[in-house]
Amino acid sequence: MSVGAVNNLDECVKSAKIGYKIASEHEKKLRTVLLSAQNSVQNALKEFKRSSYYSPSITNSLEEQLSEIERSFSNLALGVKSDLDYQRDNLSKFSITLFGRTMAGKSTLMEILTEGDGRTIGKGAQRTTRDIRQYNWKGLSITDVPGIGAFEGVEDEHLAFDAARTADLILFLITDDAPQAKEAECFSRIVNLGKPVICVMNIKAAISKNIKLTERDIGKRFNKEKLEAIRNQFLQYAEEYGQRWNHIPFVYVHLKSAFLSQKTKDADLSMLYCWMSRIEELQQKIVRRISKKGQFFRIKTFVDMISNPVQESIKNLLVQCQLNSRQGRTILSKKRELELWKDKFKQSGLSRVNSLIAKIKNDLDSEIAEFSEEHFSDSQADKAWEKVLEDRKVKTRCQELIKDFAEDVDNELTEISREIANELKFSVTLTTDKTLKMTTVINGRKIWNWTSTIVSGGLGIASIIALATGAACAGPIGWVAIGAGILGWIGSFFFESREEKEREARIKLKNKLRESVSKMCDKLQSDMKANLEKLISKRLDRFLRDMDKINAVVFRVADTQRDLAWKLNDSFLELNKQIVTEAIKLIGAAGLEYHISKVARLPGIKCLFLLRKDTVFPEDLKDKLQTMMEERIGFVHETDNKKILISKILNIDIKNIGIEEKIGTAYIPEKTVTPNLINRVYLAQQFSEIVIVKQ
Repeated sequence: MSVGAVNNLDECVKSAKIGYKIASEHEKKLRTVLLSAQNSVQNALKEFKRSSYYSPSITNSLEEQLSEIERSFSNLALGVKSDLDYQRDNLSKFSITLFGRTMAGKSTLMEILTEGDGRTIGKGAQRTTRDIRQYNWKGLSITDVPGIGAFEGVEDEHLAFDAARTADLILFLITDDAPQAKEAECFSRIVNLGKPVICVMNIKAAISKNIKLTERDIGKRFNKEKLEAIRNQFLQYAEEYGQRWNHIPFVYVHLKSAFLSQKTKDADLSMLYCWMSRIEELQQKIVRRISKKGQFFRIKTFVDMISNPVQESIKNLLVQCQLNSRQGRTILSKKRELELWKDKFKQSGLSRVNSLIAKIKNDLDSEIAEFSEEHFSDSQADKAWEKVLEDRKVKTRCQELIKDFAEDVDNELTEISREIANELKFSVTLTTDKTLKMTTVINGRKIWNWTSTIVSGGLGIASIIALATGAACAGPIGWVAIGAGILGWIGSFFFESREEKEREARIKLKNKLRESVSKMCDKLQSDMKANLEKLISKRLDRFLRDMDKINAVVFRVADTQRDLAWKLNDSFLELNKQIVTEAIKLIGAAGLEYHISKVARLPGIKCLFLLRKDTVFPEDLKDKLQTMMEERIGFVHETDNKKILISKILNIDIKNIGIEEKIGTAYIPEKTVTPNLINRVYLAQQFSEIVIVKQ
């Protein structure tokens, strides 16, 4: 087998140095942005601690959240720097990584390129997660990693994608079996990294001792229509990810016969095996691809080592910012509901207190006449009146009403807390260590725990009522001085008319009892209203204040997340512009970049140019640039009107777009959410710096 050498590897090294310079400059800017964000987080915490609404339990929750954010900032910065340091030490190497599930043919391809003895073929299942094989072919560095997807386990999958991040070109191996969804999912992730890919379809045809029969069988498996049908099946998966894979080259090979061609001593048979395998087509495809685009691939590798984690972090920050804001609005809405309920509860409570006291007073007044007849001269009248109060259940009725109030408040707070807990959602943390991992501030269980603490706070209701009613029991008897203490008054009956004295005693007792009952009821009414106010203050008002504290935390963190997202976005737009500028130079159109104001980008999928006013981008150069970058290119012209900008990018009538400038959010009509729409939203957000959500 004779395949020409890659003819521009020296130029690729020069491009790698350009890419490293661009990336390292942005890595420094990134560290500055993240350090500023860390300071903002720390200042938010200090401000919260100094404020009048300082609360240890809530502050502890905030500290935990903010510490997690700070750790994420550090991990992002360290991860990017680590990747750049690794690439700096490998500037001279053009890196290719082999991807594919177990038994797809990666080991066989490695043996072919290295002209090995075949000992690794078929042993993919015995490999460990640390078993990464590297070798050289025609001056290129080839890396073979363990199987991907659900084929070899999570650790192997992480290892494979780590290798992909630093690769300049990916060879993605599949077989001519029916395409598998998991393979397509992994393929989409490679495309999302912005990596150039050659898809290698390994034909599975048996080799027998009868060479003519083998030639016939392999020839049948290379049926063009059949292979194109399999390719199209695989390409259809692209729509699920908002991608297009039509531009990705497919090469069909029979790796087993290619390997045998190297091990067969018979020269004619070796040539026949080589011809049957089509291996030279793959080798030539690799060489031609690198010869034509290798310089750009090397620049792109360095730039995307910054772009990819930054882009994912922006997406995650904006999602979490919206989620925190939504949670804050949920709590704010529930707070308003609780405030309305509190007002109604207070009015109703006062009315119920007045009604109960009026009923108690009426009941006791109805007892006074008869009690006075029977007890005006009773030395045990105080105990008898206490029995009346007991029979009328004065103390019990007051206690039960206050208890009802407390239960009403407890039930309402429990229900409000349950509703909040049900409505709060936990943010999805990112799966890669190189992006910001943050959860939302609000934790439904913590909300419930805070509520339980608030609800369980006792007010000593029974003791307060007991004091009031106890005094009321003793008062009337003491005031009229009936019993052992009025012997002198009883003795006066010997000197005046007994009937007259009895009548006067009854009248006096009635008046004193009425006065006493009135004072007692006034005191009970005052104490119960005070209890009601205390209940509202200790439970409802405290809960409302805590809701304000929670919201202060939520919205502050949301603001921090939003501010950081747009600062990272500025850096991302600069990187996009720089990689496009380098691509324009490589197609021989230097200077054309001045027509471009900004570049929004989804690595591996699409570039959107924000053109300066009255500028036209030549169609032929667009095609050349698109071919070089292997990303679809679109255009939109500058405008100060963000609605117009969003409308053009999303292809939505401007009348159906609403923008809340204060919170930096745009609302678009409810419609079916497709991966393609989501991609356009990401592009629109990069230019407008406004979060776009459904109405």
